[in-house]
Amino acid sequence: MRRGTRMRAGTHVKRLALILLISVATSATAVSAQVIRLASGAPESSPWGAALNRVAADWQRISNGRVELQIFHNGIAGDERDVLRKMRIGQVQAGVFTSVGLEELAPEIMVLSMPVLIRSDEELIYVFERLQPEFDAAVSRNRFTALGWSRPGWVRFFTSRPVRTPAELRQIRLAASAENPELLQAFRVMGYQAFPVTQNELLTSLNSGMVDGFYASPIAAAGFQWFARAPHMLDLPVAPFLGAFVVSDRAWARVPNNLKPQLIAAVESHIGRLDGAARDLEAEAIRAMSGFGLQTTELTEAERQAWFAEFERSLPMTVGRVFDEATYRQVQGHLAEIRR
Repeated sequence: MRRGTRMRAGTHVKRLALILLISVATSATAVSAQVIRLASGAPESSPWGAALNRVAADWQRISNGRVELQIFHNGIAGDERDVLRKMRIGQVQAGVFTSVGLEELAPEIMVLSMPVLIRSDEELIYVFERLQPEFDAAVSRNRFTALGWSRPGWVRFFTSRPVRTPAELRQIRLAASAENPELLQAFRVMGYQAFPVTQNELLTSLNSGMVDGFYASPIAAAGFQWFARAPHMLDLPVAPFLGAFVVSDRAWARVPNNLKPQLIAAVESHIGRLDGAARDLEAEAIRAMSGFGLQTTELTEAERQAWFAEFERSLPMTVGRVFDEATYRQVQGHLAEIRR
């Protein structure tokens, strides 16, 4: 064989060897990539959906493709209890949960949703920062890990006719979340006409007259058009609700340890920004609903204090029966600190 021919043959072999090496490396990377399927009930077009998509992009970049976050938006994986069940059997590995789903992982979290116990964003931030380690530990005991928390808004009362006092609210057939039996039980114990209604059934229940009021975030009331059948909103933040990005311990254990701090930082960065965005979105939702007939019932200070006193009188009936007493005592202590 002539020398030039041998050189070309040698170069061709080297190229084949390089292509084979790249192919093997690529295959190894694909095989070793950890795919985490995350289920979210929020629409992809919502701030939560956009934030999760940014998290997925960051995880791809940070891990150089070794950790892939696949997101199932719009509740296609079922409600929060469905998602928890699927996480336990490995069908999905992560989920975004509100207080409804978090209650199954850490029942003490529901204390933060007690009506008018916490009364402002400042109080919520102060209390949550001090109790977050305990909430993280409670989630961990159930073999899950909370990678990020959010405080996306407040629940309010919406009714078919104006309501100013607790006595007037007792005349309302109030839809209560069927997925949140603790709050349903609490309202019943306090003497309200509370009926379990799922999110998907609420508009039908309002249209049929089965209920004539509900409590929900203004963002949800606007987005699902529930306010059209209950166009009176009480100017009283009833309770905050939380959001959390939770992953199963089995899936998280397969993620390389050297990547975890950066992946968590990406979650905290994007999810943490939702707090301010949600408050703006809530105010925008109220403005939009007002343009389509929503009437806000403004309370005097005396009327507001009457609502506070109403729920304080219910504490002996709910603390220890519906809500965890030890956590309630801690929350009260922290609220006393900040209110001083």
